Amino acid sequence: MKFITILIIMLGSFIAQAHKYETDTMIVDHPWMKVINNNGAGYFKIKNIGEDNIHLLEVISDSVNKIELHTIIMEDGVSKMRPLKDGVIINVGDSIEFKAGGHHLMFFGINKDLGEGELMEAIFKFKNSNDLTVKFKVESNKSSHNHDH
Repeated sequence: MKFITILIIMLGSFIAQAHKYETDTMIVDHPWMKVINNNGAGYFKIKNIGEDNIHLLEVISDSVNKIELHTIIMEDGVSKMRPLKDGVIINVGDSIEFKAGGHHLMFFGINKDLGEGELMEAIFKFKNSNDLTVKFKVESNKSSHNHDH
């Protein structure tokens, strides 16, 4: 009986950490965020499993004043963060990972207290697809998010 209880606990922990959101055209895998004061950064992987390119325009949330899609560019040997004002296109069969040092989300003015392991709901808005609601999990202990603003 102890073995079954331990197995259930371990499986539950794995499922809670490996959350993903799937539609008939895309998979958004493991959205997580790092929170620093009232700001933060969001990371995830999005895969296009549909028959048309997907155009992610923006991400919004009632819990954040402003969310921007960003990328990192190298300029004179210095990495700098820049907004992706036209969004991101994910071609058919491709995936894009939003991660530290590359594409990512910036959360400006988080208006609720979010502790380790808590979830924050956000809506992905697309040019050519239905909106998708996802929940970002606060995981402050993951890899760092360092770059110039």
